[in-house]
Amino acid sequence: METLGKINNRIVNFTEHSAISRKNVFPKQNWCIVIIAKEKNTKLFSEIINAAIEKNVAYICGIGEQHDLIHDIADEEIAFREVKHKNQYLPQHQIMTIGDENFERGIWFSLFLTNNPEIEINEIIILDLTKNALNKIILLIKKIQTGYLPE
Repeated sequence: METLGKINNRIVNFTEHSAISRKNVFPKQNWCIVIIAKEKNTKLFSEIINAAIEKNVAYICGIGEQHDLIHDIADEEIAFREVKHKNQYLPQHQIMTIGDENFERGIWFSLFLTNNPEIEINEIIILDLTKNALNKIILLIKKIQTGYLPE
């Protein structure tokens, strides 16, 4: 896990996919996960979303070509736990979900507009499944810090 700084009073951390450490990397509360994905991997998306829910995630954002699928899997898992499997863990707060295909807009949104009325978000975890977004994120954060707003 690499800390990229503090933006909008939130710690921004970055990591690439690691099946071994994923469950231990996630915070225990007050956080948002941003999943960047190009390739379709329903099983991996489900594993990540389930691990995030177990760690009280407040907001789930999908970015990239698979944003719709990530968003849909998150919504389905939350609904599944609410309706069919009430014995499966769900945080006390409502988990918000969203997706955006546009990389810059998605990152900007996750840094500034991910709000949950029930819980304060103090940390953003950017999980890069493409394994090539770190430099783009660092450059984008520098632009954002100088006032840049994506279209």
